[in-house]
Amino acid sequence: MPVTESDTFKERLLIVDDDETVRGYLETLFSCRGYEIRTAKSGKEAIHILSEEYYPVVIADLNMPDLRGIQVLDYIHQQEIMTAVLIITAYGSLDSVIEALRHGAYDYLTKPFASQILIHRVSRAMEKIRMEKAARELSSQIVYATEEERLRISRDLHDEIGQSLAIMKLTLMAIKNKILNNSAEDIVSEIAGLAGHVEATMNEVSRISKDLSPSYVVEVGFSQALRLYIETFTKKTGIHVDSYLKEIPQFQSSQQEIHLYRIAQEALTNVAKHSGATSVEIRLRDTGSYLYFSISDNGKGFDLSKEGRVGGMGLIGIRERVAILGGNVWIESDYGSGTTIRMEIPYE
Repeated sequence: MPVTESDTFKERLLIVDDDETVRGYLETLFSCRGYEIRTAKSGKEAIHILSEEYYPVVIADLNMPDLRGIQVLDYIHQQEIMTAVLIITAYGSLDSVIEALRHGAYDYLTKPFASQILIHRVSRAMEKIRMEKAARELSSQIVYATEEERLRISRDLHDEIGQSLAIMKLTLMAIKNKILNNSAEDIVSEIAGLAGHVEATMNEVSRISKDLSPSYVVEVGFSQALRLYIETFTKKTGIHVDSYLKEIPQFQSSQQEIHLYRIAQEALTNVAKHSGATSVEIRLRDTGSYLYFSISDNGKGFDLSKEGRVGGMGLIGIRERVAILGGNVWIESDYGSGTTIRMEIPYE
């Protein structure tokens, strides 16, 4: 299996041809355009290189003395490497074109080829692999985020609902024993306590339902839904929230309000889980053409240069939702100085 594909996409190109003149020409042609180039003079050498290094695009000669370009292509597919292969040959025929495409070649060119056509084909292949890698990474992030959300719901059900139901069960058993033992004088207080547990459980079920259901946000509007969520967040976490939530115009689509609500949820969840903050400040105001939305905490913060520009799953989710809304997001943080997320969301 080849070396793991780098998280950072690099435009690297492997050129495989037994003709030294062709290799030199292609290396010069693409290196001056910013590609990282490596060459191989045989199919066996190319397979050895691919077993140790990752290349998004490979240009391989169809006919070589040891292994044909088709065999290099087959190796790439067998190892499930995300690489586009362009087959080139000086002796092209319809049969060889069909063979190359049937084996999964990205493209096929006959020598001598126009340099601009080859440059365009390689550029297009590189972009295809870049997009496929991004899609695969996004897919894995979605799966991970889904599992994280399921785990959170499971914890809520176990910790809150499960414990409350256990208390109610024990209370009912105590009431039963008192009835059997004719000790009815304390039953009233036991029933009152049980009723309190039932009410608390109903409230918790309502909270979980509101967290999961987007229809709730649509019914009451984003601003009101956020106010109620902040109130619940403070009670549950003990983190003080200063909120400055001015009334904002209604968005054209209910989906916009749902995305905004999820952004606030994700940001506050991050604060509770990772920041160690004791207070949060939330600002929401209408600037005319867009909505300004900011969330700041006084937590431990993190080093953006070490965490990277994207950050963890929570920040990835926020960035993606802001992008869906056509807005801009800025994240500022450093060790010991908390974290601030600022967003500008257009109304249209």
